Amino acid sequence: MSDAWRELPIRLIAGSTSSQIGKMRLPAILFTILILSIGILPVFAEESSVSINITGGSEAGQNCVSAKNCYDPNITSIPARTTVVWTNMDSTPHTVTSGKPAENDTGGTFDSGMIDPESTYSFMFMSPGTYDYFCSIHPWMTGEVIVGATTSLPDNGATTPEFGSAAILVFVVSVFATMLVAKNNKIFRF
Repeated sequence: MSDAWRELPIRLIAGSTSSQIGKMRLPAILFTILILSIGILPVFAEESSVSINITGGSEAGQNCVSAKNCYDPNITSIPARTTVVWTNMDSTPHTVTSGKPAENDTGGTFDSGMIDPESTYSFMFMSPGTYDYFCSIHPWMTGEVIVGATTSLPDNGATTPEFGSAAILVFVVSVFATMLVAKNNKIFRF
């Protein structure tokens, strides 16, 4: 192995002035900056959340079935990466169990177990689809979460993720990284 190849890692780290090595470093640095920017943005994204109330009196009878408000709202439309928070507003425990009461495979996606009065259960929906759920104690209580595009569905207060101050941080880091690359490759003189 020649001496030039053995010294290549040292030159890359030390910032050799060789134009060949400088040209090889530029794409690697730009690629690294791009990958880091893509990887950092989702980490700082704020997930949204939606609240669903388990209404009072749901256990006493099936009146909420005709009113479609055992879970309020009964049908919830959200984008992916949204957390749904169920709050038990009733005086008796309930569950939030995925599936339909007549199905054999219930609770496979999520199952809250007993939610005591004034307690909550949360679940983050990552994948698009339609998710039916019910109360395993009171099977007439049913609801549905639709995950995906919500343009044709009624607005239920769901918010989309925003990057907020993270966008500014990524922008500033990108600008400084670009200036550093430009300076090292003598594109700009400062």
